[in-house]
Amino acid sequence: MEKISVEHLMELYINTLEKCGKYLLEEQDELIEYNIFEEFDTGVISFLHKDSLKRLHKAGLINNDIVQKSTHLRELVLNMQKGDEWNIHSVKSSPEWMRIFNLTDEIREEVKQS
Repeated sequence: MEKISVEHLMELYINTLEKCGKYLLEEQDELIEYNIFEEFDTGVISFLHKDSLKRLHKAGLINNDIVQKSTHLRELVLNMQKGDEWNIHSVKSSPEWMRIFNLTDEIREEVKQS
């Protein structure tokens, strides 16, 4: 398997972050479900993985704070998948989902500023 370039990895990382956030609460259920349960879910597994974050950090594309927050975000999402709140109703009403949205928005903003 060919390794993706660090530049492409960064694009995929940013794309993952763009699939989640408070903005989704104003969208139709179908778009929320697609973004969260297909796009974001896949990206969290792959592009917020410690090896991906390590590559991005080593290349100077993200800082330590972003690595730590991204790692925490991944843990929150993976834990959410194991529970009863991995559904569209909870996305709109759960405080845990709001934590995920807020953290994703915060990371996305930090990445833009770095």
